[in-house]
Amino acid sequence: MIGEKLVTLRKKHGYSQQEIADMLSVTRQTISNWECGQGAPSLDKAAELAAIYKVSLDDLAGNEVVIAAGEKKGKDLHILKKVVGKRCTLDCSDWDLVLVDEVVSDLSGIVGGKVLDVNEEWIKIEYERRKEGTVFKKEKVAKLVDLSLIAGLMLEVTEE
Repeated sequence: MIGEKLVTLRKKHGYSQQEIADMLSVTRQTISNWECGQGAPSLDKAAELAAIYKVSLDDLAGNEVVIAAGEKKGKDLHILKKVVGKRCTLDCSDWDLVLVDEVVSDLSGIVGGKVLDVNEEWIKIEYERRKEGTVFKKEKVAKLVDLSLIAGLMLEVTEE
């Protein structure tokens, strides 16, 4: 799983394997091996990779977070930072990149979830989906979504 994340993040940032290898003082073959699942970076190299790609080490190494990335575009973060911790409905411009086995809440390309974190590159959302192999059981899923994939956001207002 970390190999797929490394490929996705490297391509999102437009780096070659050699450029990443040079930044980390390793060989290009080492980067290739990590991306192909034939080994994994040491903790210090994983931390360096997380810093390069502007993700947390937990999000990079953890299996509970999936990464969806697209082309880089600028976003105004001051509004997005205000929705951290709140439930929102996201409109994504390319759900094929975002969704793997998740079910969109309706056919409009919109899914609701709780915003866990936002930075200049990513929005981390948590939402529920049907647990694989079950009919009624649900599980919470966390996903890092590239901000360039977010076409719109609507805050869900609930009365307490």
